[in-house]
Amino acid sequence: MRCFIGLDLTAQQKLALQSWQQKALPEIRSRNQTPSAKRHIKDAIRNAPAIPVAVPAANYHITLAFLGHLSSKQQESLIMRLDEVHAHPVMLQLNRTGYWQKPKIVFVAPEQTPPSLGSLHTQIRKAAREAGIETENRDYHPHVTLMRKAPPSLPPPLFAPDITCEFNAFHLFESVSTPNGVSYPIRRSWKLAPDLNVREKLRRGLI
Repeated sequence: MRCFIGLDLTAQQKLALQSWQQKALPEIRSRNQTPSAKRHIKDAIRNAPAIPVAVPAANYHITLAFLGHLSSKQQESLIMRLDEVHAHPVMLQLNRTGYWQKPKIVFVAPEQTPPSLGSLHTQIRKAAREAGIETENRDYHPHVTLMRKAPPSLPPPLFAPDITCEFNAFHLFESVSTPNGVSYPIRRSWKLAPDLNVREKLRRGLI
């Protein structure tokens, strides 16, 4: 099972972000708007420049840790360790955009990473390592991917996003490839809760 840990936007937040993208980045085309090719011209299409494709709103999420393919044993070990993670609910503002040239993606992100999100990311990476799962060792930049196959020449957005998101849970997602594209069903969820009392912190080994 190919998996990642992440935060899921609400339906309202996804629609708000999609609405902003359609108005501010009209060059991004949804997958079902991309011209289809007949079988005899597929080779020509394959060699032509890639057409920017919008990520479906249903797939909007913020990745906390990409895990790759997990065995059943790794899944069980990871779930056991994630049961012990404690972090506060996360509030962030999606108010800037960016472009990463190597993966060719356009994204939206917060100007600053809230401490609560940084703490959650650190705990999840630790849980993954303890479960024998390798994770990326790089600075964490929370973001929502809006577009793939984006050329560097893509015009900047007409105006900045301004979408408030609050997350009260984090999730184990599976990455599933289908004839209609990739989907990310949630396989397990964990609540994010406010401060625990001293007794509960001691029980969990947090102090």
